Amino acid sequence: MKKKLFYTAILIILIMLLYYFTLPNYIILNSYSSTSFAFDRYTELNVIVYHCWNINQTIRDIEKEHNQINGTPTLLEINLFSSKRAFHNAAKPFYTEIKSYEKSY
Repeated sequence: MKKKLFYTAILIILIMLLYYFTLPNYIILNSYSSTSFAFDRYTELNVIVYHCWNINQTIRDIEKEHNQINGTPTLLEINLFSSKRAFHNAAKPFYTEIKSYEKSY
């Protein structure tokens, strides 16, 4: 009986690990973009990060994907959250990075 319980627990742990490693590195939840009268474009991205290792590379990937799809803003703010629950419960992001770019006229 104890062996059966042990193997069941090991199987459940392996399934949970497999699920965790198949998650993407990040998911962009939403973005907010505004333009001022002086042609300044401010963009805020809210992102869920599932794999919290190598955060700097993850931020570069998010920045590159956003700029490729939407163009380069004047100011880009990236807020990283650990889960959807944290975002929906209005928790503060665990990491925020603000990137500033030169204006292009």
